[in-house]
Amino acid sequence: GLTGLGNRTAYLEQLDSYEKNPKQVSELGIVYLDVNNLKLVNDNQGHDFGDELLKDTAKIIKESFGNSGKTYRIGGDEFCVFLTGNNVEEVYKKAVDMFNQLITDANKEKNYICDIEIAHGFSVCKELTKEHIEETKTVADREMYDNKKIMKSNMSNKEI
Repeated sequence: GLTGLGNRTAYLEQLDSYEKNPKQVSELGIVYLDVNNLKLVNDNQGHDFGDELLKDTAKIIKESFGNSGKTYRIGGDEFCVFLTGNNVEEVYKKAVDMFNQLITDANKEKNYICDIEIAHGFSVCKELTKEHIEETKTVADREMYDNKKIMKSNMSNKEI
């Protein structure tokens, strides 16, 4: 309701659909995303600003990835995108360029106590079995957390 994206139930149903009907897509790209500093915004500016940050994040994800895939909010500050087609890696590269530009543009408005930062990770599944999908999710999740660590490290370096 808050973000206008699919919810966790829709995300799980879509995963189940890919497992049960693996021929429906040639490749499945999974993008996991996580909003940095939501707690900081909630604690310092209030939950209304936190909700606005989540809505802004959803808008950025939808505008950059939505034409190429299905978008979901799967947890408090966690999002997922499923990209499907023949060359999802190329689709991802183009979408992530737009994603980064939209974040830059949003940060020019300075609505929050800190910049909008959204960590992301990506992986491709070419064989839609339960095991391969789980492995792809694990890789995308690990890459997202690696990206999050880099972002936090860069923030620490800025503060020095």
